[in-house]
Amino acid sequence: MLIQYPLVQFTQAGNFLLPRGLFVAAWKVWFKRFSQDPAQWETGAMPVYSSPEKLCEQISAGHRFSLDVACRLMVPWNYRNKTQATRDFIELNSHLIEPVNDYHDPETGELVAAVKLTEKSLGFWNRRTFMEQDQWKNYAEARIQADIETSSDDPVIIDDAGIEVIGAHIYPPTLPDKQASDDEFIKALVQWIDEEPYQPMYQREALGEAVSSWHERLQSFFWPKPRTGYAEFSIAATPMTYYSSVLAGRIESDVEWTQTEKEYAVRVANEIFNMMGMPQREVTHENVRAVFTAALNEDEHSNAKMNSGWSYLAAIATAHLENSPERLPQAGWNSRVSASVISRLDFLLSEAGITDVGERFPGIGLTPGWGGTRPREYDLKWPSGYRDWSAHLAGSRLIRKVRDILNTETNEAGELKYRLMPLVGGDRGPWTIRGVELVLFGDGY
Repeated sequence: MLIQYPLVQFTQAGNFLLPRGLFVAAWKVWFKRFSQDPAQWETGAMPVYSSPEKLCEQISAGHRFSLDVACRLMVPWNYRNKTQATRDFIELNSHLIEPVNDYHDPETGELVAAVKLTEKSLGFWNRRTFMEQDQWKNYAEARIQADIETSSDDPVIIDDAGIEVIGAHIYPPTLPDKQASDDEFIKALVQWIDEEPYQPMYQREALGEAVSSWHERLQSFFWPKPRTGYAEFSIAATPMTYYSSVLAGRIESDVEWTQTEKEYAVRVANEIFNMMGMPQREVTHENVRAVFTAALNEDEHSNAKMNSGWSYLAAIATAHLENSPERLPQAGWNSRVSASVISRLDFLLSEAGITDVGERFPGIGLTPGWGGTRPREYDLKWPSGYRDWSAHLAGSRLIRKVRDILNTETNEAGELKYRLMPLVGGDRGPWTIRGVELVLFGDGY
């Protein structure tokens, strides 16, 4: 059955449905970021450039500012190498967009198919509160900033990218010797991040002043844009964390979810995916429960869904375990976090004279991603951790060790070596998995 209102339906993506507010927000963000005339988003036209080529080829052809590329970023990863802006899509969603017959390509002057927003779309958008508009724009911006997964291994760079040479800014203050344990290398990583100046970046440009220490790095966190800082992001995630703890409690009590809880499970998952810019397919209560169960049981061999988006869901599903010493609260293991951890371990191990990872840091694996300073260069051969529960759990265990070092390591005077974690509202407290994850997320840009 076709659903026209108020959702946007993608017929080439398994009839994936998108909120109308997110579509209009994405249109506005695309104009702002990629159009030659950003101010004309309300009345201006966007070329369609429908093509059977893969997403990376569409972008390479100079079609980043197009309805087809924008639509591909709105749908789950496995549909992104398929044409989305088809004639059927435009006709089905005629309440949102309408054809423009006199659009010429700015580069070639060629007359090409294009569309613009309808009066209904603009009326709908202008009736939203500023707060609601900002939330939708955050979700749209996150689609650009997030790991852009597709059904192939081709790099997809929608915004910015470069190569980062780790160790070029400050040599590690502590370098363990070749025989040192993995834990000693983790301690060296923690100290290195604490002492190395950190320059927040947005669209590959410096944002504000450089900072240092884990404490200041966390305070400088933002996602997906600077206006959504550490406090705003944390507050926005609070409802998902709360409902996830309730859902997890039912599982641990071996109780079936009620119909309402099943609906909440799907809503929680989709809101997390939207917040992080990683839309997923098959977001059913069965799949959500399978991910919760695998995370709670630390099941490395689970067949439950796993990629950068589902990894975040597993993290939220276990956030309530933060104060349970025998349990594993988890972190999202995506390209940014894995790049931060592995690039620094790679440098430390190489400088210590180690030429093969071997049995060190078992389970730790790379998650691919392009943008910012990713991909990074590595001297050692690290395994893939992509869509792998064992890598997700190994990464979370390593991050738990980082958290514990931050909370317990002392200096020569017997005082805590590292500053307490800044809390939303201005207080301070022990470091959490989530706090460590956000610092690594910024470090791995």
